[in-house]
Amino acid sequence: MRLYVANVGVNTRDASKLGLKSPVFPDDTFEFVPITEDDRFSRAAGIPTYHYLPSWTGRVRCLAELLPERVRRYRTHADPEFETFTYGDVETPRAANLALIQPDDQLWFLARLWNHDGIRWTGDHDFSGDHDFYFIGYIQVEQNLTFAAGTQTADISVKVRKRIENNAHFRRLLAGHRDWFRVLLGRPKTSCRFNRAFKVTADVAALLFGGSYDASTGLFKTGKETLRNKNARPRRFRHFGSITRAIQCFLDSSVREQRDCVEKLVKMARKHGCLSCPDKRIETAY
Repeated sequence: MRLYVANVGVNTRDASKLGLKSPVFPDDTFEFVPITEDDRFSRAAGIPTYHYLPSWTGRVRCLAELLPERVRRYRTHADPEFETFTYGDVETPRAANLALIQPDDQLWFLARLWNHDGIRWTGDHDFSGDHDFYFIGYIQVEQNLTFAAGTQTADISVKVRKRIENNAHFRRLLAGHRDWFRVLLGRPKTSCRFNRAFKVTADVAALLFGGSYDASTGLFKTGKETLRNKNARPRRFRHFGSITRAIQCFLDSSVREQRDCVEKLVKMARKHGCLSCPDKRIETAY
């Protein structure tokens, strides 16, 4: 099993320009706010607005209540979705590594969340502070499907259409979009939306990188070796956002040292539970 990471949801640019922020509450429960949909689909009735995205925590009736009035009726690109566990993308450099994902690999979703006390946003209000990266869930991949440019709805089997009907890219297809796209299907029994957000600390990042964190030097290491980026510069926690901007594989459980890191991450994630199915627990497939 290989562990991939996708950085999803609204970012600091969305926060500063539109006031879109995903909240994390004092008990670590959270709401995931997806990005806005492309302007081409602003009138597509089959693509939901933020008014139609329900709250997972029950703190609000819908996600729109957490957002500025002016964006509440925007169409939204709700991807990933945690009802039937799908994630899609188009052919871009950022998403190129999705082509490598195979059945039983796991795709973990990383999102930027802002602190909210249940009534209001807390801390720094210029959108540059009071937020961190969190893992919010993952899918254990069942199928990796691609749809050629020009695909019509009738070209897709009823079984597949039913399986991907909640995905944002299939909704684009229904709205008349005919470009190439990909959809990953998660195994419903072993995929999960976390009940409580899993904050990425330097120690968590170190496990993702396959090593450990030396707080005295601020360096990530594996054994005595310093972990470096492709430019041979030491990896730093402050660069975590840029490191994870493109979807990529970080760990492979077939490698013994990396398997230890996977097991530690899964053990930590298990404590955050699965809101999508309270009886589920994080599982690994080696």
